[in-house]
Amino acid sequence: MSDFQNEDEYEREGEFQSDPDDKESVGRRGRMLAVCLLLALIGSGSAFLCYYYGAAIAGAAASKTDAISQLTVTVQGLQQSQQGIAVDVRRSQEILQGQQADIKRLSDEIAQLAAKLDLIQGSAREAQAAAQPVHKPPPRKLASKPVVHEPASQATASLTPEEKH
Repeated sequence: MSDFQNEDEYEREGEFQSDPDDKESVGRRGRMLAVCLLLALIGSGSAFLCYYYGAAIAGAAASKTDAISQLTVTVQGLQQSQQGIAVDVRRSQEILQGQQADIKRLSDEIAQLAAKLDLIQGSAREAQAAAQPVHKPPPRKLASKPVVHEPASQATASLTPEEKH
């Protein structure tokens, strides 16, 4: 027999006690093993993805960061350009207003000079009218004589001695 008297009881008790617990224990162990295997697969898959595709993922994130920084720089450049254009527009408006004021001033001066010119021309007409004689001599009428052309040799012979001198 065995050294232990109660070995038989222990086996019986172990069998008795382990039967319900053994099925539960195997189910727990199986689930625990499945969870551990699943976690190991997820970890190794993550490590694989990180090792082989990490640069692409980081590159995409870096490229997004680069694109955002480029857009920020572009927007800042556009804002500076817009401010410069706004300053140029204000300056142009001020110049335009100054030119319009000059044009109005010059047109007023031209109107004043035209009025003075009209006044001077009116005074000149009055002075001319006062200086003209009351009786105008009748215009001379030229006697209309028929012009006869004579040959040159006869013309010199027909001249009288008084006309020659």
